[in-house]
Amino acid sequence: MKKLLSITMILIFFISCENAQKSNGFIKGAEGSSWQMGTQASVDLVVELDKYWGVDYDKMRTFFADTVKARFEDGKYYENVDGFIGHVKETMDNPGTQNWGMGGAFSIDLDPTKGGDWVNAWFMVDATDSKPKRRINEWYYVKNGKIHQFSQDKQDRLD
Repeated sequence: MKKLLSITMILIFFISCENAQKSNGFIKGAEGSSWQMGTQASVDLVVELDKYWGVDYDKMRTFFADTVKARFEDGKYYENVDGFIGHVKETMDNPGTQNWGMGGAFSIDLDPTKGGDWVNAWFMVDATDSKPKRRINEWYYVKNGKIHQFSQDKQDRLD
């Protein structure tokens, strides 16, 4: 009986240690594409950035590659960190009166052979006198500890 129990425990141990990479999804136009979960480090970088967004522009700058490509929900596009930071400064209308809350974030790796993760983060923003309640959705491409691409969209909320 002890031998049977020992063999069973060893088999359970080996079966539970299998680390097969899980993958799902696809990317149109990329032959044989399939993505997998990215790293927590990339998510942590975006969460840390959120602490300084619109508050400390010099600190914000340290999170981005100098050649960051950024597209905002208003359609504006920049190809460097100076343009990105400048646009954030322009769009922040008294950030202390807005109540932003990060609703979540996750990271995916579209191609493990290239390195880098795409982080998706979303925020709920309370209504103000001049703006409705809204949901902001952002994508960050993080590679080697820096954000190289940024994309943002917005959904006004009636609820």
